Amino acid sequence: MLGAHAYALLVPLAMLVAVNVYWDYLYATTYNPFLFYIAGALLCLGSAFEVAQNAIDRWYLTADSPSANGMGFSDFLFYWFVTAGQAVCAIAIGGDAPWVVLIALGAVLIYPVCYLSQVAHFAPLGIANFLAVYLAYQAFGDPIIFLQLLLAAVTLYFFEALLRTGAQVMHGFTTLTASSGVWFFVCALSNGAAGMTNSWIFSASIALVTVVAGIALWPALVRLPASPRIIRQQAVGA
Repeated sequence: MLGAHAYALLVPLAMLVAVNVYWDYLYATTYNPFLFYIAGALLCLGSAFEVAQNAIDRWYLTADSPSANGMGFSDFLFYWFVTAGQAVCAIAIGGDAPWVVLIALGAVLIYPVCYLSQVAHFAPLGIANFLAVYLAYQAFGDPIIFLQLLLAAVTLYFFEALLRTGAQVMHGFTTLTASSGVWFFVCALSNGAAGMTNSWIFSASIALVTVVAGIALWPALVRLPASPRIIRQQAVGA
């Protein structure tokens, strides 16, 4: 579990490396490449708060724990910073268009209201993510970037399996898939810079195989046994 969260904490650095490598291309195709560094920092910070919330929950997720469907301050900050990171990515690409800035900032500002009221609290993140993906496709021309949206669905798939079964290994898979969208950004960026973008058929084939595999595996996943809860008691002094 710690390994998955360490990966989530560090994987935004891959985006920053790619931005540095392809700076000239980004300078020509996006609004402000420097903002990607800010976005990467926000994503890393969000993951740090996720680690903090999981530590508070003793790394065992149930439906009512703050790291799952409950509420917690670190959980709130985790989603808020990730939403902000996606919003800044969108502005970095298309910030010269007022509507992009309006939607991106609106998603960030409305998130606290959604979270505190527990009404559509995933919607701001979804809006910011879709906006960033759409603009990345417009800038780089590689439809593989849309597989970021598929990863969001896969994340919910593993999350639902976790809540149904209590098998904490699903927590690890949820974390890994939720944080791996960066690689599709890096791939789309490098392919766009090289002028060798993937086809829609290739991207759709990956999505189809993923969906079929998910449907086939679901019966086995929901039969996984719940993980034993390990309670570490503090030593009592004499």
